[in-house]
Amino acid sequence: MSANEEDVQKAIDANYPAGVVLPSKVYDDELDNELCVAFDFDGVIADDEAESVYKKYHDLDAFQAHEAERQAIPHQPGPLADLFKKLSFMQKLEDKRRKEDPEYRKIVRIAIITARSAPAHERVVTTLKSWGVSPDESFFLGGMDKSRILSILKPHMFFDDQRSHLQSPAGDIPMVHIPFGIANKNLIS
Repeated sequence: MSANEEDVQKAIDANYPAGVVLPSKVYDDELDNELCVAFDFDGVIADDEAESVYKKYHDLDAFQAHEAERQAIPHQPGPLADLFKKLSFMQKLEDKRRKEDPEYRKIVRIAIITARSAPAHERVVTTLKSWGVSPDESFFLGGMDKSRILSILKPHMFFDDQRSHLQSPAGDIPMVHIPFGIANKNLIS
């Protein structure tokens, strides 16, 4: 992660995970002992195959049909899939610890916040199951503004591939733009 967009784009072009840290005011809650990380799905955790269908046809029905036909086929990993999987592994370690010590309080929390809705959410579930991971929370917003969820969830970091989703009234949340895939094609040119 870097605030230097050129460096981030070079890393993405070389198939490294990278993101542009956007300016934000962060207020650290000293009583908060948890790390909450939130991710968009398409173009961040997963590839942008489905996003490409939507951008190609500009038709939600075509997108829904594409995803319904492929609901049993997992997506390919996106640029931050490895980070997501590693955080999920940490959660599994925490779950094991909690079984041994009921007093243990988990410190890692991960969430998916996506514009998808039913029935396209099925492919997200299929993908996560195939990877052996699961977030603590998943929000399938059906195109609704993500800022309401972000304001309540208050993640320590939110990753999204679309800048428009990162220009939010929830301005005190650190946000990272992942300049990957079709959603960023015109931005890169």
